[in-house]
Amino acid sequence: MVSAAGALIVLAAGFTTASLTGNGPLSSDPIAPSGSGSPASSHSPSGAAGHGGKSPGAGAQGPAARLIPTSGAYLGAYVQPASYTPAGEIAAVRSFQQTIGAPMTLVHTYHPWDNPFPDQADRYFVRSGKVLLLTWGGAADTKKIVAGAYDARIRARAEAVKRLGWPILLEFRHEMDRPNLQWAIHGPRNFIAAWDHIRAIFAQVGALNVGWVWCPTGWGFRDGRAQAFYPGNDEVDWVCADIYSVSTTQTLQDAATPFLNWARHTDKPVLIGEFAVSGRPWAWPRWLLAAGELVQVDPQIKGMAYFDANGTDSQGRPFRYWLGGNPPALRTFGQLLSWPSFSPIHKSSQ
Repeated sequence: MVSAAGALIVLAAGFTTASLTGNGPLSSDPIAPSGSGSPASSHSPSGAAGHGGKSPGAGAQGPAARLIPTSGAYLGAYVQPASYTPAGEIAAVRSFQQTIGAPMTLVHTYHPWDNPFPDQADRYFVRSGKVLLLTWGGAADTKKIVAGAYDARIRARAEAVKRLGWPILLEFRHEMDRPNLQWAIHGPRNFIAAWDHIRAIFAQVGALNVGWVWCPTGWGFRDGRAQAFYPGNDEVDWVCADIYSVSTTQTLQDAATPFLNWARHTDKPVLIGEFAVSGRPWAWPRWLLAAGELVQVDPQIKGMAYFDANGTDSQGRPFRYWLGGNPPALRTFGQLLSWPSFSPIHKSSQ
């Protein structure tokens, strides 16, 4: 388990700090790792079913479609390592599972734009039977992506993912709705064009083992800015949001309601890519239990990943979500993994 002293400062897993995202406006959302800003125009999910013309509910194709459970949901985490190396990431996840006394079904990893993937840790996790949620972050300029400036890099990543041989879940530029990223994102239209460009290259290479995960901030659905970044049902396999409760008095269900109400109209499997709560660590076990119950009341949720880290947000405010110094919360997380609702069932296992 990573010690509190050894945990490195991260924001959204180390790839959204001011030093890595540039000098744009800073966050004002009352959510530690997520961004903020002025509302954007709302984009109806049913209307977004296709700049490509397919109807809502068009499912994932190829091997990645097998990752969608017919019932139940994955439960896992991003676990902050003591050292940001593949060996460090593997050690952190193994230690976390040993401490909670149960294996996770999903592991979340992060890679900046210029970092090759899958790496040794990614390969280890999929070969160990985990569902890999791989976030391709960083602040690549969407206009340059569409112009072809990064085609060689995108193709290399696609070929490497294809060689992996296992299906994975892939997020390109999570939290793209954050205002302090717009200097590189350039708004919804350019983000969607970049998304489509990357997907097209993966398709050309034959990397069909990817389930494409679109994941803005949960707060962006309250503000009405996130919806406009949706590429459409024909270009997305999973809809996702990073959702944080501002205090233990706010349940995850309350924080997630605007996103979940929107997601229901897409007919897509839902993933909560990051979740955690601020304040009062002694109340975390009860909050975690209530968070786990969310998948029981909302069966569209097919996966949840806790954000097990400490760090600072883009305004320099500290956040503390690491479970390592909170044995009751750790035990509760392990308890959740034993719930039937977190034992996903697939067609091949029925």
